[in-house]
Amino acid sequence: MKKFLFAFLLLPCLLFAGCDVNDMTSLKDLSRPYTGEYECRKLLLGGEDLLSRFESVRLTLGLHGDFVLSYRDTEGGEGSFSGKYTLAGDTLTLRANAGGRELSYEFPYSDGKVIGRLQMGGKLLLLEFSMIG
Repeated sequence: MKKFLFAFLLLPCLLFAGCDVNDMTSLKDLSRPYTGEYECRKLLLGGEDLLSRFESVRLTLGLHGDFVLSYRDTEGGEGSFSGKYTLAGDTLTLRANAGGRELSYEFPYSDGKVIGRLQMGGKLLLLEFSMIG
């Protein structure tokens, strides 16, 4: 009888205090293992290796959905490009404003790597970033 009474009293608590499982955040979203710094390991434009022209090309994914793409060339020139990102499943989407235009790019993301293929000036740009550390 005590078990029945306990279950009967517990049932309303579960019904009224419960949460929708569909609204819960995944462990991946909570831990954000994808945040951090990524180093460019491959940068080809039309088959020509451009990576040798840079000391570093890095992509940083921040905790709050912001990204920074920065570079330093071999002549000491530096620059960066920033915006917002989302990671849904295995697709990384980068969004930024440039010259008053909204730019959006989607890249596959898997095992700490971002791999991109874009058309630039009629040539194929291939890039690969790997997480540092």
